[in-house]
Amino acid sequence: MFPITVIIAVMMMLAVFTITDSNFTPDARQFQLDALAEHSNNSIFRDSFFATHDNIIELQGLGEEYVNKSIIEKLRKVEILTFFATSNSSITASFDLSNETTIGALYSLGTTFIVTVLLATLGMMFSRDAYKIMIRPIEKMKSTVQKLSENPLLHLEKMKQRGISESNETDILEQAINKMATLLQVGFGCAGAEIIAKSLSDVGELDFMVPGLRVNAIFGFCDIRDFTLATEYLQQDVMLFVNKVAQITHKHVIESGGAPNKNIGDAFLLVWKLHTSNDGSRSYLQRSVFDSALFCFQKIISDVQNTNNLAEFMQEVRF
Repeated sequence: MFPITVIIAVMMMLAVFTITDSNFTPDARQFQLDALAEHSNNSIFRDSFFATHDNIIELQGLGEEYVNKSIIEKLRKVEILTFFATSNSSITASFDLSNETTIGALYSLGTTFIVTVLLATLGMMFSRDAYKIMIRPIEKMKSTVQKLSENPLLHLEKMKQRGISESNETDILEQAINKMATLLQVGFGCAGAEIIAKSLSDVGELDFMVPGLRVNAIFGFCDIRDFTLATEYLQQDVMLFVNKVAQITHKHVIESGGAPNKNIGDAFLLVWKLHTSNDGSRSYLQRSVFDSALFCFQKIISDVQNTNNLAEFMQEVRF
């Protein structure tokens, strides 16, 4: 976008220079003065010369001289144009260019104004594009990193997937930061988020010996019985069997306010975190959390026994 903008601006400036270029020195004056010098005794040429140029202020070298001193005294040197005859340099004619000088100055002011507007517009466009493409993404990434340092479990807004041709370096870098933050959130978990946030918020080097926090929770452990026998019969389909059981287990755990913590083959570790006080101790007995965890296990067992798509696996293995 930058080269196209610069090319358009340069072309517009060249067009302005061409349009406003003015030259108020007609060659006819020189030709007429040369003709008058060759026919100096002819009054018709002289009268025609004066009739054609009403801004003549001085004519010398033709016998009868003409000088308009009142006008010459008012003019500046740049407003007087003098021509010399080609055949005789002593024959000169001077003209008043005050009007042409005024018009030329107005053209110069107009050109300067237009060029200034073009340069200002180009600068604003360049600044806007630079802010949009470079500065704004960097500021957004800086804000994202700062928010993550305060809350490592912050939910990041996902960027829209774009084609490779439409992505630039800042977009790729921002996507990489979001992906790394998501992976770190998975690794931190709720328990490690507070410790990581405290370590990232401190000024200076990281202290890897920060003491941990005590977390009170309800832990549940689910195990698929006779998993070795199921694996022997189902072979590669055992993963489908485990995934179906995991789908039921995770669904009810999340609905009850818990979190699936770990899956080890045929076993599932489930956690319901309890509220704790500032010193790390459990503040009060949370009967509803215990009831939700117990009811969750009952629903898991019931769904596993009554789910139709698991009946085929169970019948094949003959549990």
